[in-house]
Amino acid sequence: MQGAKTWVEINAQALRSNIAALRSLLSEGVTYAGVVKSNAYGHGLSQIVPIMRDDGVAVFCVDSIDEAILVRALAPSATIIILGYTLHDRLADVVEIEAQQTVYDPETIQMLNDVAAKAGRTAKLHLKIETGTMRQGIWPEQVAAIAQMIAPLRNVELVGVSTHYANVDEAESQAFAEYQTERFWLACNILRDEGFHPPWIHLACSAAVILYPQTHGTLVRPGVSTYGFWPSRQARHAARLLNRRIELEPVMSWKTRVAQIKDAPMGTPIGFGCSEVLRRHSKVAIIPVGYYDGYDRRLSSVGEVIIRGQLCRVLGRVCMNMIIVDVTEIPKIMIEDEVVLIGRSSKNRMRAEDIADRTGTIAYEVTTRIHPLIPRIVT
Repeated sequence: MQGAKTWVEINAQALRSNIAALRSLLSEGVTYAGVVKSNAYGHGLSQIVPIMRDDGVAVFCVDSIDEAILVRALAPSATIIILGYTLHDRLADVVEIEAQQTVYDPETIQMLNDVAAKAGRTAKLHLKIETGTMRQGIWPEQVAAIAQMIAPLRNVELVGVSTHYANVDEAESQAFAEYQTERFWLACNILRDEGFHPPWIHLACSAAVILYPQTHGTLVRPGVSTYGFWPSRQARHAARLLNRRIELEPVMSWKTRVAQIKDAPMGTPIGFGCSEVLRRHSKVAIIPVGYYDGYDRRLSSVGEVIIRGQLCRVLGRVCMNMIIVDVTEIPKIMIEDEVVLIGRSSKNRMRAEDIADRTGTIAYEVTTRIHPLIPRIVT
């Protein structure tokens, strides 16, 4: 990209292909929601939402009111569900932009009612059920009391009920996921007994969407799979066993440029702490990206990038704004040659999952930690 020393490329066709693949698994009447929280898993909310919107996505899930405001500007007619916590002094903003707030405590529900009444509007709520992940939510045994508290309020409407799985994508046994599902349906039945029939019933994350159609409800929230990642190796293996045929394409590539090339003799120490010493006469390249940009410091001496189609190992410690890589085997390397941090070049590929394996984390963290100020370019 001209003018940027590091940038992210977003493959719009890959995104559309992933959405189509996930939609193909849904029964009639089940709605696909675009999960764009955390800057669209690091891909760039401002770039991803218009692609989804133009592809017919009408429901978006975000974490915060600030993300919701951005989505509202990009998709004026969309349904926007705030999954995360909103401070009480921002609830007026939720009502103002007609977002739908996830709730689980009487105080927030009452305040939304009061704020909406003052504005002459109705606040739409999604009740979060705690089924075993121990994050947000109320136990099924508390649902009747919350429902009875909501019933007389005139300026709130319960339009959704949700939960989230703890290990549906990782466990060889699905016993706990089945337990969570049972607890969720128990809560839904209690709501119905109290006279509530919310249209949005949602509990399915990526793994559940792909593997377990019985969890689809009326709305699904496939997050990481939308961006071309399998939620886990176990999920991918299970999909093969269940003949759930689906192809996912990575949407993101992350690139930078060679900033300097220099020769160094055998025995030269490299970088901070002199943590690595050259074992041969080498040619090294300075690459202008570091942990500030989201290139994990745990990639020190183990990370690899691709230059001119060849894998090049990171030498020494990842710095705040630079890395040093071994380019001895690339005879024609030049200043400002393209460097692929995530993506494909010639026969070699570096995936977010590969980086995750080397740093002891997950692909989600790799992409979401790419600095939001780095330009995202739709290709």
